[in-house]
Amino acid sequence: MARTTKQHRGYPFAVLQTNTGFAAGGLQFPAMATAATMEELRPLLEQQVALYLLDCYLDGDDPVAPQPEGQLDLTDYREEGQHPEIVYAEPAPMSAISIAIEEAIRQEGISYAELARRMDVPRSVVTRITNPFYFAHTSRTLRSVAEALGRQVHVSIDKPNDRSSIRAKSPPLVAV
Repeated sequence: MARTTKQHRGYPFAVLQTNTGFAAGGLQFPAMATAATMEELRPLLEQQVALYLLDCYLDGDDPVAPQPEGQLDLTDYREEGQHPEIVYAEPAPMSAISIAIEEAIRQEGISYAELARRMDVPRSVVTRITNPFYFAHTSRTLRSVAEALGRQVHVSIDKPNDRSSIRAKSPPLVAV
């Protein structure tokens, strides 16, 4: 990964080489990831960005704007004699269906365990179908979720006005 000083759409991470590979820490929000190679690290950083943006979306908060490298505070690293590589990561794709299910659960004010009980499935199923990086939902599962929540499934396949807004805010495109 080459160092860069231009403005980025992604978020910055400080990456250090370790005895076993690479470790990265978020510079604008709390996040950490480790991997044996930089190629393995990149998707983990993209997932960290996506999860940060998802948390902001679900909590109704505006995410902070990514800072250019020249404005980053690296004081802690420099005081320890470390010189991290700055890597910018954009958000990984997320499942709009998982996000819609998570939102519906929150709106109903129930736990994953309660939804699992209502669906008559193990709690692990609810954990899987709300994972924003899970993309294998079936129509049967969606119907089961909707029934357990006393809702209906509505699917909309729309052409977005601005694709960057989808990746930045990760709004659900499917309602449960």
